[in-house]
Amino acid sequence: MMAITNQESNPSIIKTQTIMAANSRLTCRTNIQVLVTALCVFHCVQGWSGSLQNHLRGPQEIHRLRLALNEAISNDDGAANTRPLQSKKADKKPKAMPITRRKQVRKTIQSWRIFGVEVHPDDLQLHANDKRTKQDSQAAFLHPSVLTSLSKRLKTTDYTNVRIVRRSLDARMKRRPDGTVGPRFVYVLDVDTKARLKQQPGRTELQPANITQQSVSSVDNLNAESLVNKRVIIVGAGPAGLFAALQLAKSGVKFILLERGQPVERRGRDIGALMHRRDLNIESNFCFGEGGAGTWSDGKLTTRIGRNSQTVRSVLETLVEFGAPSSILLEGAPHLGTDNLVRLLRNMRKHLRGLGGEIRFGTKMTNIIIKNGAVSGVAYESVPSGERGEIPFTHEVEAQGEIHGDAVILATGHSARDVYERLHDAGVQLEPKGFAVGFRIEHPQKIINKIQYGNEWGPSVVTGKVPTDVANAEYFAEPASDRSNHNGTLPVPSYRLATDDAFDGERNRGVYSFCMCPGGQIVPASTDPDEVCVNGMSFSRRDSQWANSALVVTVDANDSVLDEYKEPHGVLSGIAFQRDMERRAAVMGGGNLVVPVQRVTDFINEVASTSTPASSYRLGTKPAACHDIYPTCLTTALRHALVHRFDGQMDGYICDDAVLHAVETRTSSPVRIARDEVNLKAVGIANLFPAGEGAGFAGGIVSAAVDGISVGEAVIDSLTGNTRERDQLQRRQSTADSFY
Repeated sequence: MMAITNQESNPSIIKTQTIMAANSRLTCRTNIQVLVTALCVFHCVQGWSGSLQNHLRGPQEIHRLRLALNEAISNDDGAANTRPLQSKKADKKPKAMPITRRKQVRKTIQSWRIFGVEVHPDDLQLHANDKRTKQDSQAAFLHPSVLTSLSKRLKTTDYTNVRIVRRSLDARMKRRPDGTVGPRFVYVLDVDTKARLKQQPGRTELQPANITQQSVSSVDNLNAESLVNKRVIIVGAGPAGLFAALQLAKSGVKFILLERGQPVERRGRDIGALMHRRDLNIESNFCFGEGGAGTWSDGKLTTRIGRNSQTVRSVLETLVEFGAPSSILLEGAPHLGTDNLVRLLRNMRKHLRGLGGEIRFGTKMTNIIIKNGAVSGVAYESVPSGERGEIPFTHEVEAQGEIHGDAVILATGHSARDVYERLHDAGVQLEPKGFAVGFRIEHPQKIINKIQYGNEWGPSVVTGKVPTDVANAEYFAEPASDRSNHNGTLPVPSYRLATDDAFDGERNRGVYSFCMCPGGQIVPASTDPDEVCVNGMSFSRRDSQWANSALVVTVDANDSVLDEYKEPHGVLSGIAFQRDMERRAAVMGGGNLVVPVQRVTDFINEVASTSTPASSYRLGTKPAACHDIYPTCLTTALRHALVHRFDGQMDGYICDDAVLHAVETRTSSPVRIARDEVNLKAVGIANLFPAGEGAGFAGGIVSAAVDGISVGEAVIDSLTGNTRERDQLQRRQSTADSFY
């Protein structure tokens, strides 16, 4: 304290400190003025753009900055003239800080994707018919219990605009958030909120703002005049052919679509004649006709090529546009069912014709016309089609003839074996590819209910069909279940099984279930009365008393089981093998499309069945030794998978009520038409564009449709000379070998 007093009483020290303070203020003032001047110059040069504009918004900000600077300097000068000098410690306390306006932090609304929002089935209280409601699927699925679970998950109710992205059922018996154990519905939701959430990939993800969906259409930047006089021939009205036609029609390209089978209404009558009178129409049946083989199936829309991809989403939205329930956009495992597909296909046909397309049913391609290394058209033969209340075209169609065009899209299914033969004879490059063969296995649905849901939840499966629901209730009546504790319902369960290490006696093979049809039936997929092949189908309600699935083993392109077929058939050896197995099954069944069957327990023990339970196959079954149909190595691999893999994954899968139906051979094409990876043209043949399952580049409704879109784009590129961006070309290649 004495030191400070002596310091203040010394005039020389006071003078020195005053000069130093003045110099400091002068230096500070000069530096700030120089900075402001520099900012002004920068403003003049840059025109208030870039980062400066974000901080100093116009000349008025400079003016305010100068006023604040002058005021601060004036206040500082006044304080210097009146304030006595103090020590450093004392000087800090009364130092006046410039008054600044606190920056207001405004919370903006952000869109977040929330994964894994779980809801107890009892809280959801699904009714058996909820999934078939005609109201908006968002409103139907967004039960109040979903919002309750979401609030608990986010620990806030500060959110709006909740949208369902996906809903699926997790049937695993694991612990729920409420501490109980059992199945739960799992939601993926998009919400808008001001709450500050933590970015956690796969749990909570911030969604990019202003997401714009790019159209998959190819016409935006094309010269439309170059397409006016072009005509494209499409062979096959399955998913690939129909979506290729839709893509062409959007671009203004005229097309003519040839389908060997009949439209769905006439096809339905032909299938009825087969099921009631065994009258097989070899050109209109479960395989051939409008919509392809997938029309009379379960109508699965699952795919391995990326459910969230732009093109897959476009396919699903297109299906909804033509009559599919909007719930397929939200369900984790969407399916249509045959009944929905029939209505949808009629609407799509009408739309395509309204866009100027020509569709001919009952018209079979008999040959492909190639001149100078390029396809110029196709030869055909035609029979009358039966379309109700429609005039498909105004001119008469000859019973046979030729149609010429600028390009040909070959979108036939893999059951059109004669097409492969015509292509091979014409010199089109074909490649053998792997495929799978086996049986269709069938269980009573109530057994699958128990395996998947257990005694507690198995009774919760309600279909709305009295015989099925009564059979399920009686099955779980003894011993008494815990059904009384639950008021929620569960959907009819399905399953999926696969292994890569099924031992065949020499090496491991892949064995897997395929096209599982819960609440479905087994149907004949034969296209020749001397061959027996089966498939599965379900209606949208999935309310039959049976569950069936293909159970197949892989056959490689160079597999030893094909050796005896290679010399006489070459690249078509896989087709010859399939035919041989189907003919063996026909002989074992006794003909007339009767299917040989065998209990799974007898198959494992390698003994012929002498009796079998009731079957959903309506044309008759015959107990037999189905294990004798295929080569021993394939049967051994199937047996190994059943005993050592699948029964462990699904306890009770092997039982006396499980029955194998012979044979399932047409899971995929054993041949691929070689095509260029970029322009999608057949290798070595100009203007020919293979597409879909029959060409070997898809497996299932969705992947075939996606491939059809890609091929449609490729045709437009070829006709216009347009070069598509690489990312779009990459999407074209993603569909190969994409089997569900």
